[in-house]
Amino acid sequence: MSYSVAQNTSFLTSASILQKIISFAYFTLIARLIGVGNTGQYFFAITFTTIFTVVADFGLGPVLTREAARYPENSGKYINTIFWTKILFGLGAFFLVFFFINLLNYPIETKHLVYLSGVTMFFDNLHSAFYSIFRARKNLIYESIGIVGSQLATLIIGTAALFLHWPLIWLIAAYTIPSCLNFIYSAYFARRVYALPYGFSWDPVIFKTFIALALPFAVAGLVSRLYSYSDSLIMSKMLGRNELGWWSVPYKIAFAFQFIPMALSASVYPVMSEFFLRDKTKISELFAKSWRYLFLIVFPLSFGLIALAHPIITKIYHPDYLPSVPVLKILMVSLIFGYMGFITGALLNATNNQKTQTGLLGSSLVINVILNLILLPRLGIVGAAISALVSNTFLCLGGYFFSSRVVKINHGLVLKHGFSALWPAAIMGVAVYYLSFKINFLLTIPLGMLLYGVLIFVSGGLSQELIKKVMGKVFVKNV
Repeated sequence: MSYSVAQNTSFLTSASILQKIISFAYFTLIARLIGVGNTGQYFFAITFTTIFTVVADFGLGPVLTREAARYPENSGKYINTIFWTKILFGLGAFFLVFFFINLLNYPIETKHLVYLSGVTMFFDNLHSAFYSIFRARKNLIYESIGIVGSQLATLIIGTAALFLHWPLIWLIAAYTIPSCLNFIYSAYFARRVYALPYGFSWDPVIFKTFIALALPFAVAGLVSRLYSYSDSLIMSKMLGRNELGWWSVPYKIAFAFQFIPMALSASVYPVMSEFFLRDKTKISELFAKSWRYLFLIVFPLSFGLIALAHPIITKIYHPDYLPSVPVLKILMVSLIFGYMGFITGALLNATNNQKTQTGLLGSSLVINVILNLILLPRLGIVGAAISALVSNTFLCLGGYFFSSRVVKINHGLVLKHGFSALWPAAIMGVAVYYLSFKINFLLTIPLGMLLYGVLIFVSGGLSQELIKKVMGKVFVKNV
């Protein structure tokens, strides 16, 4: 059983929307109920461990997806070797978490939070192996169910911990328990759907082949994680818990909306991998379509959140988070470039240009770290936001440049799609900003969506024909 790109994107996007709504509600409760300082500590524990997920996975996830998509008859052989390899690497990653959190001499409570978060990392790494098989078969519905189910379990456990005043570590356990259950769920259905022959088998040839293929992905993953979270690590040493708490709120908001390009890139990646072997010209068409869809989403999202940054931070969270407002505005501009960078990265990885993507990520990381070291002492968390904007812009434009050298991109068409979504979003943003002073800011959201919907049809960015085309692909019968 497999699904089209549009169907898989709709599955994962729908699941991610539900997940992010639940996650948004959960994090809002945390930020309001445990205070700025504790929120910063909680955020750091998860952030610190996330960096080491790259060691646990070692780039094997995307390689397994790519190779199983190209050679589905070998899926059974692949999964056993990769699963046991991931167990060994996961244990190694946990040891590194333990070593570095002690080496850097963080407080004992922070260490305990990080240790449990490391267990979560271990199980997340295992269930990602089985979801790689589903992705290779273009079947994201099971992963979508797992995403929503896990987040619901997190909300239930975490909310109970908050209102019963359990220790802070229970907020981490709210991720650990669902992660373990998600591992069991993914393993069970991968075997049931695809009859995978699980066993204690390990093929040294497959191991060596995959490690060689995965190394660029592993390096890229490590650089990507450091790129995403280096600002938080530097902040934890250069600034205080409150600053980290102020940073966590706009960062979480910006990160929450990354599920859209992540879902789309997860869908187009295996398709681009197939096209690379069979018909490279189709990669260019898929690339342009992907950017068009993301333009339609990211421009109104960014302009809308910039316009409503102040009431969102002070009313949904708490006035104590007022220093987060300018950070959120800058991160929303950065989000635009981050969205497009997902697709350029998918294209480069799918066409065996992962070394180029790794080089871009490495350069962006260097830019980000240097700017943080310069700007954090002078501008605080605003300096971190500026660093993210500059480095994201570099990564996006660099990825576009190298993508255009791999496939022939219609630059004029891309610019047309971008402009047709840009000016309606800008007008909508201005209207929402001024309306927020006259009526409740929550009421401006549907009004802004309505205004953008009208203007996007006027600009030609969206048409009935495009809607029918997308809906036709979403609801087409399974192939």
